[in-house]
Amino acid sequence: MKWHEDNEHQQIVDTLMKIPPADRDYDMIISMGRAYNNLSLYEKALEQFALIAEQGKNDPLWYFRVGYS
Repeated sequence: MKWHEDNEHQQIVDTLMKIPPADRDYDMIISMGRAYNNLSLYEKALEQFALIAEQGKNDPLWYFRVGYS
């Protein structure tokens, strides 16, 4: 995602927060968690990753990002 590359982490959070939680898919949630990590908001990141724990069990990046948090 271009915003991650440009360090626009708050822009990612702000944009994704406009989408109702029930409408966010795995990629959106993992991006939000990653953005929170990059904003040093580790608890918020972990909250996002917890929402997709079942889906993340086969995704090495999910484990990396949880560990980073």
